[in-house]
Amino acid sequence: MKHGKWTWLPWILVGIIILAALVDFVVWLMLQSASSSFHSWVTALGWGVVLPAVYSVVAALIIARQPGNRVGWLLMVVGLVAVFPSFVLEAMSSPPSEVTPGIFLLVWLDGWSWIPIIFPIFLIPLNFPTGRPPTPRWNWVNWLALGMWLFFIFFSPFINTITPNNGQWSLPNPIGFIPDAVAEGPFIFLWGTGLLTLVSASVASLFVRYRRAQYHERQQIQWLLYAGALFVIVYGSSLVIANIDTQFSGLNNLLLLLSILAIPVAIAIAILRYRLYDIDVIIRKTLQYGVVTVLLLLVYVGSVVLLQSLVENLTGEQSPIVIVISTLAIAALFNPLRSRVQDFIDRRFYRKKYNAEKALADFASTARDEVEMDKLTAALLGVMEETLQPETAVLWLKKIERSTSDER
Repeated sequence: MKHGKWTWLPWILVGIIILAALVDFVVWLMLQSASSSFHSWVTALGWGVVLPAVYSVVAALIIARQPGNRVGWLLMVVGLVAVFPSFVLEAMSSPPSEVTPGIFLLVWLDGWSWIPIIFPIFLIPLNFPTGRPPTPRWNWVNWLALGMWLFFIFFSPFINTITPNNGQWSLPNPIGFIPDAVAEGPFIFLWGTGLLTLVSASVASLFVRYRRAQYHERQQIQWLLYAGALFVIVYGSSLVIANIDTQFSGLNNLLLLLSILAIPVAIAIAILRYRLYDIDVIIRKTLQYGVVTVLLLLVYVGSVVLLQSLVENLTGEQSPIVIVISTLAIAALFNPLRSRVQDFIDRRFYRKKYNAEKALADFASTARDEVEMDKLTAALLGVMEETLQPETAVLWLKKIERSTSDER
């Protein structure tokens, strides 16, 4: 498509997606017989309404400006599939009496509806930010994803047992002839191998592109890497927390939703308006405050546990004073710890910026105390050479003629 033609199409799709998402949410509300949990609300409102709306809007913004960019269309596919009404099957806690054509179609669609949600996300690194792979040799990854998708679509209807994704019930498949053991054994192995190959190749292509890219494209790629790293950290943390205590399932669900929403937001900034923001500053601040938060949390929990056990051994009961003391200690440690962490991160990961900041700080100290012009100009030339590293540096000072009135 040429720019300016069919620009109305993505916005029509956005309207359809948002309308379908709102209808799904209203129907979900009508099906609720009792007070729903926080986890259910996040799933219905966040994953069912907010996620397709955000992905489709970002997709439309990209498609309207760059119709040939595949990244926009991949995001639009996620938005379209995310409004699939899976709650209809979730509301069926018991299996139906028979497999009607409608039930069979719903289960079949539900069985592979997750593929066009995660596959486009996996393919975004391959096609980001230009909308094409780094070289034509990488197109096999796109064909691998399409082949796996089609194979799953035509394989799943013929398994002996049909089961929705939630696994609440299962029924014999009237047209099934593939044993369940095959689906759960060799198929899972081949599917997992293909999925691992797909993800690994897509991520590897992004790093290959980064090595060959110029400055602006590298800045764009850093936005996607930042969002991807944030998602991986949140997803890994949610798995650990879920195994420890299930009462935080709602919070885990919300954090996971926010992290996956960060992907289209980062893509929109990178492709459309990346020059307005400095990704290096954002990554730097994230590292600093993330490390400080983890360290303070460990200090707080450790001090509370240690002091409470000590007080309980001495007095035989717990004391709220321990929490107050630990809180005051955290408040006192925040600024010194933040400064040390910032200094460490700058020296470790931002050495050039750290050296420049140190040079400027040293010059500020010299300018405050030095009164001789020759030494001050030499210090100024030195800091310019250290921070900017020009081929030559010349300092020109304008001579100001004093008037007779000024001399008097």
